Amino acid sequence: MKICILSGFGDLTLKDTGSSVRTYNLAKSLAELGNKVHIVIPGDKATFEWIDKVVIHSINGFCPIKILELFSNLLGILRANSLFFYDLSFILRAYGIIIKCDIIQIEQAWASGLVIPLLTKILKKPLIVDSHDAFQALRVKHTSIPRKIIETFLEKIAYRFADIVLTVSEKDKKLLIRYGVDKDKIVIVPNGVDTQAFSPVLDATRTRNSYYSKDFYKVVFVGNMEYLPNQEAVRVIATDLAPKIKSKIKNVKFIIVGRVPPSVLKLGSCDLTFTGVVKNVAEFLSISDVAIAPLFHGSGTRLKILEYFSCGLPVVSTPMGVEGLEVKNGENVLIEDDMDEFATKVTILLKDRALSMKLGNTARDLVIDRYDWRKIGIKLDTVYHNLISDK
Repeated sequence: MKICILSGFGDLTLKDTGSSVRTYNLAKSLAELGNKVHIVIPGDKATFEWIDKVVIHSINGFCPIKILELFSNLLGILRANSLFFYDLSFILRAYGIIIKCDIIQIEQAWASGLVIPLLTKILKKPLIVDSHDAFQALRVKHTSIPRKIIETFLEKIAYRFADIVLTVSEKDKKLLIRYGVDKDKIVIVPNGVDTQAFSPVLDATRTRNSYYSKDFYKVVFVGNMEYLPNQEAVRVIATDLAPKIKSKIKNVKFIIVGRVPPSVLKLGSCDLTFTGVVKNVAEFLSISDVAIAPLFHGSGTRLKILEYFSCGLPVVSTPMGVEGLEVKNGENVLIEDDMDEFATKVTILLKDRALSMKLGNTARDLVIDRYDWRKIGIKLDTVYHNLISDK
């Protein structure tokens, strides 16, 4: 089976956002099962490369990038290149790839734009929309009004035309149904983690030597800080959690891993270290003692939590941070929404090695059993073959 994935995310190999991690790993899992997988992304120029049996095509359009950046700034869109999906030149260049594939998957419902009529009305291709962040514009605080209106409208159109809508959790499925999506179209394909790449036994000597000595406890938070809920989390860490934890344990440092804009970077201090985008997130998790997720807004399920679990880290999270995951408070994770209690739980885990190991071990068992990308890929492969058979 030949699968074409249309993705609005830039360089997928960086895997610096939750959405790009999902796209990359689902594509890789499908390719390992014998499918021919092509990913089309908007880029500054036309290129292609083979990575993990997946062909990634970067295609540009006619519209100058400066014009796209102007529109993206007005609408509050982070990646101006994603607007190439509304560029006829881009669509025509992608056509040669799309026409040869048996099934088409769209990774950003709102970015599908002019592509949907081409796929469903002209080419009559089976269409899947991966709704890994359903109605984000309505659920993320501070989203601009123009973006809410336009993005929600386009997202609803994409779901209407889709043969199948993928979502990450039962809660997101109920949200889609509430907004009018046919429940018979919706298939839950959860987020996952590469349990081999994210492992407690990973050798991270070089990273360990670069980030503080063994005399310091290390608390880690991972996320793309261009995403507003992650920005809020970092501010909570800097202004609330770090001072409270430091008042009880002096030799503790906080490592913030992921893309970081200047507005967030200024929160750095002697206690907070921003790494920026790194090649291997797992190395930073392997040198840490406790992982945290003080999240209060957002949607989907948090890949960072699954990565924490897979590395055997004890985790303290707000209820929003573990939303959509089949976890049990006190067994796989400690859940707390009061920041005083949150800081206390982090302090306890830093001091109680036995409790930390117990939580970390049960958390890793959970992701191996239910959230490994390879198992999720098998489920998705079955969904696709059934769709082709029905067509």
